[in-house]
Amino acid sequence: MTINKEWHLKNKMPKNPSQKERMEWHIGHSKNCDCRKPTEKLLAEIKEYLGQK
Repeated sequence: MTINKEWHLKNKMPKNPSQKERMEWHIGHSKNCDCRKPTEKLLAEIKEYLGQK
């Protein structure tokens, strides 16, 4: 697993993020960085969020 330091520096998770901000951050993170895999719970939340869009 490798971290995309540049992406992380440019894309900080906001303090007290809304659900939309949180989901968008995690989606972007999954596309741009391989530092860790999302949990099953998070994947389910992302799938539900994407279904609502």
